[in-house]
Amino acid sequence: MNRRKLEFNYIIYSLILVLIFTLMGRAYYLQIVKGDYYNELSQYRSVRIIETQPMRGRILDKNGVVLAEDIPSYSVAVVMEDVKNPQEEFKILSSIIGIEQSDIEEKIRKANVPPYENVIIKKDISIKERVQIEELQDRLPGINVITSYKRYYPFKEIGSAFLGYVGPVTLDDIKTDSYYDINDVIGKQGLELQYEKYLRGIKGKKEVLVDAIGRVKSVLYEEKPIPGNDIYLNIDINVQKNLEDLVGDRTGVSIVMDPRTGGIIAMVSHPTFDPNLFVNGISEKDYKTLLEKNAFINRAVQSRFPPGSTFKSLTLISALEKGVITKETIIDCGPYVTIGGRNFKDWVYPSSFGRQTPSVALANSSDVFFYKLGLMTGEDTIKHYADLLKVADLTQIDLPFEISGIVPSPQWKKEIMGEQWYLGDTANMSIGQGFVSLTPIEVASFYQIIANNGVGLTPHLLDKIVSPKGEIIFEYKPQVRVEYKFKQDTLNTVKDGLEGLSNKPDMRIMRVNGVIVCSKTGTAEVGDKEAHVHHWLVSFSPRENASVLGLFFFEYSTFPSSHALAPLMRDLLKNFF
Repeated sequence: MNRRKLEFNYIIYSLILVLIFTLMGRAYYLQIVKGDYYNELSQYRSVRIIETQPMRGRILDKNGVVLAEDIPSYSVAVVMEDVKNPQEEFKILSSIIGIEQSDIEEKIRKANVPPYENVIIKKDISIKERVQIEELQDRLPGINVITSYKRYYPFKEIGSAFLGYVGPVTLDDIKTDSYYDINDVIGKQGLELQYEKYLRGIKGKKEVLVDAIGRVKSVLYEEKPIPGNDIYLNIDINVQKNLEDLVGDRTGVSIVMDPRTGGIIAMVSHPTFDPNLFVNGISEKDYKTLLEKNAFINRAVQSRFPPGSTFKSLTLISALEKGVITKETIIDCGPYVTIGGRNFKDWVYPSSFGRQTPSVALANSSDVFFYKLGLMTGEDTIKHYADLLKVADLTQIDLPFEISGIVPSPQWKKEIMGEQWYLGDTANMSIGQGFVSLTPIEVASFYQIIANNGVGLTPHLLDKIVSPKGEIIFEYKPQVRVEYKFKQDTLNTVKDGLEGLSNKPDMRIMRVNGVIVCSKTGTAEVGDKEAHVHHWLVSFSPRENASVLGLFFFEYSTFPSSHALAPLMRDLLKNFF
């Protein structure tokens, strides 16, 4: 019995000794062998999930020239959970990056994010700022330099009318779309806004281990971000640069379109801006300066103006299609015509054009002819054909904030102005004055219909969208927006008039290498400024199977006449013939 007890005790003591030696060995292993590892691990504070930003897709011209792209950049961010001494740290940070301490605190307060998330205080910091922050990292827990991207527009102001710009998201953006957080940028205008969802890419995420002061010590898991898609345009940057130079510092618009497809080859709107100013947030001073110039308005699609004599082609089409006149009809035109007791003068007053056929009158842009023709045709008929050809409708161009034009009617005047319609309104309407108001893209689209013998195609900048893998995920196909079968005499008469204008001595300069050009000038009286006219010139070439359509418009023009725009159109057409 005693022997059994002794054996039992022996086994128990043996087990105890084994356990003691095991624990001692484990302690030796943990403290001596793995001591440094666990000492470092003890400094780790938490595992965090960090969103990683994708590169925004590029915007390129038809030849692959980059017009907008993301380039690497560094930003300074604060994670409030890791900040030990806000007053001291923000004071140091303020002295480095040149932002007032109160502004730093305000940015963090407005961000309204959980304390473990980054709040970007300043984007695109300099190398000097980056080095200073990293050298003082031990005194700046929770303040980090992070790798990011910034949008870059290599041609600066050139093309900004259609490219638009990106800028910091607003709280409304975040509420509207869960994709965004307070540190993101978003397309604000132009193509950057129009194709935002294609360009922005897909965010990635990292699961990281951070130490007690918020420094990332290791990456536990990562899903890499997927870059945005590339947007290829119909724009030719060389033509674009040429047009920007031709418009110069004047307030105006120029458009070049391929009438066969509706593709926009160039689009200029001046005054304009450098979109690089908006990437990190524009200064109040720069913003105010641009605002005073109305530089943010793309006048090609967001402003309407009286089209002047460019509208006479529609008046003539209405009369010919309705059968009010024929191509041989002759109207005698004196220096003026009296309507409702008021004399409506021709632009050559006190001279006159005398007896004219429709095509000759269009080439001469005779006001008296079109006053009389408008009264013969009637405002309702002119309005009817304007609606059929969608002259004042939205063109559906792929740019945001397009506005529609106005081709008035008696009903419109009654509803909008509370007044009745007079014969003088019809006369003014007939020559593109009075209440008629169109955007430059609408005028270009109307003449595209003439160039294409009744077919109007939706104007568009986009050619194709290409994925980061190089796959075409969308390719634009021309969209028919107007299809109208003109009488052949109507087309011939209108084109004869447009060609006749282009063959006048002071306009013949536009015939580059002898190629036939069809053109219409326009002078719109506005009378609310000292320079009281707008000037238009729209042309397409060749006469048949036109391959290019160009437009110039100058607001409160300083040119002596609309015919003075002919050298500009010649230089535009030189890009193609």
